[in-house]
Amino acid sequence: MIRLLSFLAGFLFVAQTTYSQTHISPSDDKTPLPVKWTVGFSVKEAKIGEEIDLILRGKVPPHQHMYANDYVCDPVPYTLKFKQNESFKIIGSPKSFGHRTYKDDIFDCEVKDFEGTAEIHQKIKVLNANLILSGFIDYQTCTESMCLAFKNQLNIPKLIIKNEPVKVDSSKGIAPIPPTVNTTIGPPVKTKSVSKATKTDLNERGLWALFLLGIGGGLLALLTPCVFPMIPMTVAFFTKEKDKAKGKKMALFYGLSILVISLVLGLALAALFGEAFTNQLSTHWLPNIIFFLIFMVFAASFLGMFELVLPASFVNKMDKQGDKGGYLGIFFIAFTLVLVSFSCTVPIVGSVAILAAQGEFIRPFFAMLGFGLMFAFPFTLFAFFPQWLNSLPKSGGWLNSVKVVLGIVEIALALKFLSQADVVYHWRILDRDVFIAIWISLAILLGMYFLGKIKFSHDSDLPYVSVPRFTFAFLSFSFAFYLVPGLWGAPLRHLSGILPPMSTQDYVVINGGIGLEKKTNAARFSDILHLPHGLSGYYVYTEALAAAKKANKPLFIDFTGHACANCRRMEEYVWVKPEVLKRLNNDFVIASLYVDERTELDKDEWMTKHDGSVLKTLGEQNFELQVSKFKTAGQPYYFIVDANETILSVFNGYDPDPEKFTAFLEQGKRKFEAQ
Repeated sequence: MIRLLSFLAGFLFVAQTTYSQTHISPSDDKTPLPVKWTVGFSVKEAKIGEEIDLILRGKVPPHQHMYANDYVCDPVPYTLKFKQNESFKIIGSPKSFGHRTYKDDIFDCEVKDFEGTAEIHQKIKVLNANLILSGFIDYQTCTESMCLAFKNQLNIPKLIIKNEPVKVDSSKGIAPIPPTVNTTIGPPVKTKSVSKATKTDLNERGLWALFLLGIGGGLLALLTPCVFPMIPMTVAFFTKEKDKAKGKKMALFYGLSILVISLVLGLALAALFGEAFTNQLSTHWLPNIIFFLIFMVFAASFLGMFELVLPASFVNKMDKQGDKGGYLGIFFIAFTLVLVSFSCTVPIVGSVAILAAQGEFIRPFFAMLGFGLMFAFPFTLFAFFPQWLNSLPKSGGWLNSVKVVLGIVEIALALKFLSQADVVYHWRILDRDVFIAIWISLAILLGMYFLGKIKFSHDSDLPYVSVPRFTFAFLSFSFAFYLVPGLWGAPLRHLSGILPPMSTQDYVVINGGIGLEKKTNAARFSDILHLPHGLSGYYVYTEALAAAKKANKPLFIDFTGHACANCRRMEEYVWVKPEVLKRLNNDFVIASLYVDERTELDKDEWMTKHDGSVLKTLGEQNFELQVSKFKTAGQPYYFIVDANETILSVFNGYDPDPEKFTAFLEQGKRKFEAQ
């Protein structure tokens, strides 16, 4: 049990630190190229009221592919957009021909794409004699490991409109090609979309992790003293039923009721942090401080300072409804169970909901589905097989030990939320060395608790230390000793992205104890923003581009974030390598663009988007730049551009392989010199 508890506690913490970040497929040195398009019609002449096909034929570059349309998962399909007027009407959706269909292992669904050639038909209806068509196509081409989005204006030729019917002549214009039957094709290229990389990773890979997170939370809830003793008590209600078949049906309904109630409860909590807080959730000070306080309250409750309970009158009302009998009564018994166990389960339900809520319904749904299934499962199982109750361990003091360990884990989680707000807003309350010192203290306290040297309220006497407790005490003390060198500037790379960045370290022994050296220049915001490893650079795109032009060097663009764990890992694992650091220092001008920087710009620098929203902060404008100009949304993301802002090389996402990153830098430098 303790072994499983340790795994789940670690899983909860790792899940919290990773869900706010982007994980994108690694890059190689082949940059996707745009498709070359030709446009025509299925007829050369048409009449008013006739429906005809606008036909696009594209040549896909070698060793690349382009996603088609008409599938139901995340790879970004192409889209056709036309400037509407009264001369035509769009009929239906565009149709793809000559594409291949296959099961993509990464997205775990059936997708369609083009290789070699792409053909798209869009049916339109001619409404008057002066047909005016203009528009563009949005699409992306992909290599084996990366994708880039493109937007091509369509060069649509004129079409003769007559009042008399005109026969379709395949020798004139562009004749439509009938749908082809896909035959055996080689293994599909495994790629991920750029513009939906974050969503893909969380919705395809992350859903299982969220589901397991919920299962872990449900198991922890079952092991708490509020819930565990209630299993035999509630199961006894069903075992008294003389009709065994009816008793099992009632037990199944009871379990489903627990699942539904838990699911609704979790989604209600997650709904408080809905889509409007997608970006604010991980970076804004208010939700992070709220989550910090919530987790600290949960920790105090787990440690025995108080119990989180609902008013007794409300619980008693629900309990009386259970006396009505039948399935309605069973539902209220289940509701009473959830309410009575509130003091132990709400911290776990709340933690799961907060960790899962990132502005989408499906993610907290999967997390709470896992929680509800695990929470309801034993009640239903033992109602079906009551004889198994004899094999359960007796409830006792060990259950309170579970709560204490969870309380200490909750404090560690709370500090992470406070740290994120502290780093983004430059408060310098919880610098790296302070954060590490608190974690060392927590690890030591946890080890002492496992050895029985610390005792909380409701803890039972510990006559001896079992082997599992001794093992976990040993691991806790080992972790504390691992952290100690971090007080003097050791990188602690295994925790990079979890700990505050090195730039907040106040005392580094390698610098004679005088503080971490930060190389600054005249760049704007260099007083609050810093590059790692003594590198110098810029934090405003236009300023960096001007500096690159003046120095006649390529511009290395680093889209990053204060709360981006994978960004810190790339800096600690890849940037620090001599072959990478030397190139960054000598061959490039660096622009480190923080998308979550909250510093407000001067009023004359504010940007107004087409929807009327005003971008006032440096981070908002950096993120808008990344989305609108570079067609990406995740961090980390790296580009190399020339003075004309032509993209020379791209490295998309987290891939801690120094050789690949070096190749990416070399490609950008080589193309720049070739110009």
